Amino acid sequence: MQKEDLDYFRRWFFEYVNRFFSPDSFTQENIELKIEHTRRVCENILLLAKSEKIGEKECMLAEAIALFHDLGRFEQFTKYKTFRDSESENHAVLGVKILNKERVLSRLSEEEEKLILKAIEYHNMMEIPGNVETSSKLHFFSRLIRDADKIDILRLASEEYAEEEERRNPALELYLPDTHGYSEPMVSEILNNRMAKIEDMKNRNDVKLLRLSWIFDINFPATFSLLKKYGYLEAIMSSLPETKETDILRRHIENYLNAIESGSRKI
Repeated sequence: MQKEDLDYFRRWFFEYVNRFFSPDSFTQENIELKIEHTRRVCENILLLAKSEKIGEKECMLAEAIALFHDLGRFEQFTKYKTFRDSESENHAVLGVKILNKERVLSRLSEEEEKLILKAIEYHNMMEIPGNVETSSKLHFFSRLIRDADKIDILRLASEEYAEEEERRNPALELYLPDTHGYSEPMVSEILNNRMAKIEDMKNRNDVKLLRLSWIFDINFPATFSLLKKYGYLEAIMSSLPETKETDILRRHIENYLNAIESGSRKI
């Protein structure tokens, strides 16, 4: 990939998303939210890529993946008014379809095009498919985009929870009710150091637990450094109701993070 390729992709992206600008304030709010999210994920992925000391061309590949990772979100929200894939379409697969239909990546080599499309396809899966070799470029870039994406979603969530009623966006909470307690499967997954499942969520507290459980799928030391620096995880934890169950979860998450920081647990 050359610099002029990345410049072209940036121009195309903004021309594309302009198609979805809407007079409906709720739709427009969420379109702008995803544009800003994309910008921040591009920043995040470059920070992570540079922390891994990869070359300039690889950094441009990483940025292209970040630029297009949520391309399907714009059509998804405009059509369905939700970001929940199970109630609409898989936004990663939709984004790949759009890129293929528009032949956006046709200026690249076949290898680069395939890498970008596959990294996008895998970015929202529970885990990277087992048939992807861990030593491959695809595995590396897939881990980059998964971390870069999570960092910004956690940022957005922590800011929203800090202001609660003033900034609540029901689309970000997947329209789930603000009821008491947690779903048992969500708690069980966290206590077993596993990512919780979207389909087990029943209320807003479960959404918070889902996001906290992402620490079990963090791939780079720089990601933990950024999360610690900005306090996103602490902000989300502090927004949980004060219960005995919450204390158990909080201590478990803190112990896990401390083990990572001390080096006694490997990423």
